Amino acid sequence: SRGVSPDDVEGPDQEWVEANIATAGQRTEDQRRKLAKSDEYIDELRRASHIIIATPMYNFSIPWNLKAYIDNIVREGETFSFSAEEGHGPLLPEGKKLLLLWTAAGDYSPGSDFADYDFLTPTVACTYGFMGVTDFSVIPVGNREEAPELAQATLRACHAQIDQLCTKW
Repeated sequence: SRGVSPDDVEGPDQEWVEANIATAGQRTEDQRRKLAKSDEYIDELRRASHIIIATPMYNFSIPWNLKAYIDNIVREGETFSFSAEEGHGPLLPEGKKLLLLWTAAGDYSPGSDFADYDFLTPTVACTYGFMGVTDFSVIPVGNREEAPELAQATLRACHAQIDQLCTKW
C-alpha cells in the first residue's frame, strides 16, 4: 500500500527534472538521491499485479498530490520508452489491473448531467494506459453532498460493483 497524501509525496522540481534527464550512468550521487523515491514508486508499480487508486475529485480532476505521484512514475526508460523511429511504448509488465475509486462534491458519474466534467477518470486511464496498464475499471463512490439516504444507496451500489469486479480480479 502506498500513501500519496500531501505529507507522503513530493512533486518533481527542477533538480528532479535534471536528474531524470541525465542518463543513469552519468547521474551524480545527489541526482540518484533526488530520484530515489521515484525509483521506489516505480519498483512498487512493477511488482504490483493489482493497483487501486482511491481519491477525491478536486476541481474536476486529480488532487495535486496524486498528480505529483504520477509525475514521479511516468519516466522515460523506466515506465515508457521513446525513440524517434518507433515513438512511445509502454514498459510496465503486462497483465496489471487498475481500479479507480473516487468521490466528489457532486455527481459526475457516467450518464449524470456533469459526467463531461470528470477529467479525473480519463487522466488516470490515459496515464496508466500510456505505461501499459490497460485493464482499467472505475467505480464512482458517491457524491459527498448527497442526502444521507441517497449516500447509503450509492454506497450499497458501490459495494455491489466491487463484489462483481472481485469475481473478475
